[in-house]
Order: sequence, then C-alpha cells, then structure tokens
Amino acid sequence: MKIIDAHVHLFDTPEYLSRLIRVMDDYDIEKCCISGLGKLFKCVDNQGIKKALKKYPNRLIGAVFIRPGIDTSQDIYNAFYEGFKMIKVTIPTKPYDDPTFFPLWEAAQELKMPILFHTGVVTIPTKAHNERISSWYMHPMRLEVISNTFPKLNLIIGHFGVHWNDDAAELLRMKDNIYSDLSGAPKGWRVRVDNIGIKKWLWWPDAFKKIIFGTDVIYSQISQILMEDKTRLDKYNIDPKTQELIFSGNILKLLGER
Repeated sequence: MKIIDAHVHLFDTPEYLSRLIRVMDDYDIEKCCISGLGKLFKCVDNQGIKKALKKYPNRLIGAVFIRPGIDTSQDIYNAFYEGFKMIKVTIPTKPYDDPTFFPLWEAAQELKMPILFHTGVVTIPTKAHNERISSWYMHPMRLEVISNTFPKLNLIIGHFGVHWNDDAAELLRMKDNIYSDLSGAPKGWRVRVDNIGIKKWLWWPDAFKKIIFGTDVIYSQISQILMEDKTRLDKYNIDPKTQELIFSGNILKLLGER
C-alpha cells in the first residue's frame, strides 16, 4: 500500500533531512508533504524547503508556510510558481475566518492548492511573548465560513481539532471539501481519543474516508505514529480501499495527482 505522510515539518538541525528520508525508506513512506515554520518553531523557512525540494524532488511535496496577517496572496502565487503544491497555515494574527484573509483563500482556490490548517491549542517551542498567539483563532469552526465561501478549496483540519474533536468531526461529516488528519505527538491528544474510542466522533458510515494520514512529529517518532494509525484502523476493521484513501488516495486527490 502506498503511504504518503501529509504533515511533516523540516526542523533546522544538522542532518535532519537525510535522517527523515532514511526513516521514510525504512517504513516504505513514498513521499511526504513538508513545510518549514521558521525560527519560532525551530524549523527552516520556505527558502529552506525550496532547497530540500531540489535535493529530493521525487520524495518531497512542498507545502508553503503562510502566516495569515503577515504573508499575502502574492506569496502564495510566488510559491506556486516555485513548485509548491499545497499550503500550511498556523498562528494567524486574527481568526482564520477574518474577511481580511479571504484573498489568501481565494488565491489557494484559484491555484487548486489544498490548505492544511493547524487547529486547536498550539505549542510554540521558543519564547513568543510578543506574538499574541491565540489558539482560539484556530478553532476548527473557523473553517466553516472558508469552506462555504470557497467551495472548490480543499481544507485539511490538522490534529482533528486537538481538543475540539466534536466540532472537527461535524465539519468532516457536513462539508465535502473538508478533511482531517490525526497527527500529533505519541503522548498527546491521540491518547485521550484512543482511550475513549475514535468511533465516538467518526460514527457515521464512511467517516474514515475523510481522514488523511499525517504525523507532525520528529523523524524518530514517525514509525510509532504510523504503527498506531495502522493498529487503530485494524481495530475498527476499516476496509482496504478506505485505508488506501487514508494513506495516500485522499491527499493525492487534493493535490490533483489522482
């Protein structure tokens, strides 16, 4: 089964990229969608991702990091022409659904670039007291207006809303252009969801067909997330065709490669 990790970040540490590729090789991950979130997150920036794409063009899919309120729609157009295929957004200066951000979403829809939105509480590994970062700005329900206003734009809820799982799930159920990943740290929100049972949220027929595989962890933890996801799908007897959608089919469709 083809595996594509749709949620990977490139940290700014020596040999990180080569070690990531080695893990991908070891666990048969064909490609990953990779972004750099800059110094606040101890990552490379978009220029660092461009260099990575040139080094491993057949293994990496570029996701340009756009910070709403700082970056502009022109940054999206520029990234598209430089080879980026999707967009990663987080830490907006205002709520995601603020009308002043609509030119960003309009550009993404025009260019057919899916957007991976961080949702839920955000963890910043560096001090950012002056950034006025608000997780409330990144509530999954902020995507409702975007979904309605830009119906041809595909949206991915990062981390299934973290602690706003009810809201994330209902958006998946009711909006054709909204998907979600289940990414997150091994000891994070996923532990609570698995202890309760994810069927509490993904309860309707074909619910798992709206899920996209992503990890969002350091390279050494990717294998654990992959194992946990495979175990969860087997536990709920998710059929092979749906698993294929989760592990590669959905993200390839959103990227226009299927």
